[in-house]
Amino acid sequence: MIIFLITTALALHIYPISQDPKTYAFQLAYQQGSLTIDLNSQMTQMKLKGQQIKCDDSPFGDHIKCSSCTPNCVIEEGNLMHADIILSNVLEDEQLEQMLYISTDKEEILGLGQQRGTPQFPQNPFISNIFHLCFGYTKGFISKEFKNSYQNQINYKLNSSSKYQVDLKLIKVENKTILNLTGKVTYIDSRDPYILLPEKHYRKIITFFSQYQIVEQSHNLILKNESVELPDIEFLFDENQKLILQPDSYVLTIQNQTQILRFNRSKLNRIELGLPFLAQRLITIDQNTQTFYFSDFNCDDQFQHIPQEIDYIKQIILPTSLICLVLYCIFTQKAKIKNQLTANQNYEMTKLNQEVEDEEEI
Repeated sequence: MIIFLITTALALHIYPISQDPKTYAFQLAYQQGSLTIDLNSQMTQMKLKGQQIKCDDSPFGDHIKCSSCTPNCVIEEGNLMHADIILSNVLEDEQLEQMLYISTDKEEILGLGQQRGTPQFPQNPFISNIFHLCFGYTKGFISKEFKNSYQNQINYKLNSSSKYQVDLKLIKVENKTILNLTGKVTYIDSRDPYILLPEKHYRKIITFFSQYQIVEQSHNLILKNESVELPDIEFLFDENQKLILQPDSYVLTIQNQTQILRFNRSKLNRIELGLPFLAQRLITIDQNTQTFYFSDFNCDDQFQHIPQEIDYIKQIILPTSLICLVLYCIFTQKAKIKNQLTANQNYEMTKLNQEVEDEEEI
C-alpha cells in the first residue's frame, strides 16, 4: 500500500514529451496545444488566453501593483502572465500546473533557459527553479519531482543571455584526443538534432571518422558501411567531469535508411551540444546552484514503465497484500479466541480447585 501511494504520487507530476519527426525538437502537449522545449529561451511563450486583469486596476477592491502581480494577473496587458494549464501525466490523468508565460501569436515554446531578472518570477516548469528532463530517442518526460542518482555534475556559467554555457575542454575517442576545445564558447541546446562545431573542428571530426567509412555528402556525414562498429565518444569538461556518447546517441537514421553522424557545422564560431549530447540522459537543472546533473537513463521507456508498474501494483501486489492482510487478521483473531478460551478454561479449573481445597479445609 505504501509503495503504491509513493509511486502514484511521484507519477502525478511526470509528463511525457515526444519528438516532432520533422524538426526533431521535443514537445510537451497541453490541453490547447503543444510547447516546444527550449533550453535557450528564458521565457515560455503561449497562445493560451486566460483570465486577464490589468495592473494598476482594482477589480476586487484591492489595488493591484505591476510589481506584485499574482496568478491570473497581467503585467502590462498582453505580456507576462500566470495561468493554470491542464497537462496529462504519465498515468493519463489530467493535472493542473501553474505556468508563467508571455502571450504570443508565434511559436509556442516552453522556455527553460537561465533564470534572469527578479527572483519573484521563478523559472518554469512549473514555477520551479529545479526541474528534471529526459530526452530519449523519440520520447521522454519532464517533471519537477523526480529522483536523480546524480552520476555526473557540470556547472554552467552566468552570462548575458539565457543560454547554458559550459566549459568543454576535450573530445576523445578511445582515449585519444580528437579535439581540444579549451577556451571555446560552448552551449547546451535542446532543439538542434546535431552537435554543432566551428569549421576547423568539424573538419577534424571528418578526418578522424573517415577511418570508419564516413564521408561528407550533401552537408551530412554519411556512414557508408553500416556493419562498421563505431566507437564511444568522450566529452571532458572542467573539473574532469566526463560524459560518454554511445553510437546510438550520435548516429541518426534518415530517409532510405541512410545513417548519418550527428555532427555538423556551426554557423557561429561556437559549439552547440544538441540533442545527441542529451540523448538517454536524465537531466536535473538546479538554477539555485547553477548546476546540471546527468544520469544515464532509458528515457524512451520510462513514461511507459510507470503506468505498467502502477498497474502491476494495482492488479497483483495490492490485491495480494489485501488478501494476506485479511488472512492475517482472521488467523490473528482465531489465535486470540483460542488463547482466550484456554485462559478461561484455566481460570475455571483454578477456581474449581480452589473451591475443592476450601471445602476440604472445612
